[in-house]
Amino acid sequence: MPTQRARWVSAAATTSMIALAGCGMGSDLSGPSAPATPYVLFTPIQSNATYLMDLEGQLVHRWVAASTAACSVYLLENGQILRPRSLGPGSFAGGGCNGGVVEILDWDGRVQWSYQYSGPTFQQHHDVRRMPNGHVLMVAWEIKTAAEARAVGRNADTIPSSGVIWVDHVIEVDPQTSRIVWEWHAWDHLLDPGDDPAEHPERIDPNARATAASDWTHVNAVDYNPGLDQVMVSSRNFSEIWIVDHGTTTDEAAGHAGGRRGRGGDLLFRWGSPGNYGLPAPQQLFGQHNAHWVEGNLSGAGQILIFNNGDRNSRPYSTVVQIAPTLGADGVYAYDAVAGFLPTAPASEYAAKPPESLFAPIISGAQRLISGNTLVCAGTEGRFLEVTPEGDTAWSYRVTDTTGKTGVQVFRATRVEGDDPALAGRTLVPQGPVQAELVQ
Repeated sequence: MPTQRARWVSAAATTSMIALAGCGMGSDLSGPSAPATPYVLFTPIQSNATYLMDLEGQLVHRWVAASTAACSVYLLENGQILRPRSLGPGSFAGGGCNGGVVEILDWDGRVQWSYQYSGPTFQQHHDVRRMPNGHVLMVAWEIKTAAEARAVGRNADTIPSSGVIWVDHVIEVDPQTSRIVWEWHAWDHLLDPGDDPAEHPERIDPNARATAASDWTHVNAVDYNPGLDQVMVSSRNFSEIWIVDHGTTTDEAAGHAGGRRGRGGDLLFRWGSPGNYGLPAPQQLFGQHNAHWVEGNLSGAGQILIFNNGDRNSRPYSTVVQIAPTLGADGVYAYDAVAGFLPTAPASEYAAKPPESLFAPIISGAQRLISGNTLVCAGTEGRFLEVTPEGDTAWSYRVTDTTGKTGVQVFRATRVEGDDPALAGRTLVPQGPVQAELVQ
């Protein structure tokens, strides 16, 4: 098999080309031998099961839920998992990763907490995030009617034939009480009719990315930064990440003043597509997933890591980008009247060569590891890669189903280090190769 090559490109350094060994067709595992202690956690799309495997592809534990996963899954420090599961599409057919229920399962798969957020006009979907205080952030759609859309300035010819638009919001739920304690709605922060988008980047233009599809904003990830007390969401359809102030009451989050930053729930920062707010600067994100702040003990701490999916027509390849927004002493993100929110380019970017050899147009993610390497999940292929800062592949794996077939879709994969508190005292014995059990 010809040698593949890849690169990490630093904004401050010249491009270097480094060998990248691709996954061979005859084997699901490749790369040098690795210590057996790290594990990988993932849930295949169309599966009720969540798997924990070692780096040899051996199953060491699994959890099985009552219905298929709604994409994301997190291992908590006590060995429980937090994951949404699907109630079916309901009013939101075609959106993908339809959830509706968020659950915490103990190590043995017993439900310890369950919260349903689904109805005819709203539904949880895609991602959740546990906060340091134990609360859970959830992404959800809500339906707006054609009349509501016209009232906020949406062009009538871009209102879907369905007569409804799905718009995202975020809720914060306290598992101790199962009550919503905070929420933020994108619909509350639309540009006023007649205003110039370039003069109000803190607002969302109701006509930006307006298509015939009902699923307008399509948020696929949520994260929380406790140091900043800010929430970040990834809007796939806008090809942007948005950051808002969490230091608000729910009433303040619905308005344009108040909170820790004095701007209510308006956008504090957005990045990826300046054209969405009327600027000519080039688009940098393309249907991205898994935008999150790099944790404080890892390389690049405080910066934002993103799987940049690409576009089938204009950019048929995927990269992993890391950006370093500039936050002033006054708490305001740096902004340029021409370029928009800074930076103008990623601090670093990983790309395969040829670029098209890594292309996952939907789902997928990336995670910075304690070693400084990065775990990449090419979700549409069910392919996981661990790449070094120099661009070498340290490990790779392809998920197979019960028939041995590859191409099992995985929303996201997460490395769990062997000394993680969640694994303390657990018996982790290899049980044979992982074979993803899919629900047809």
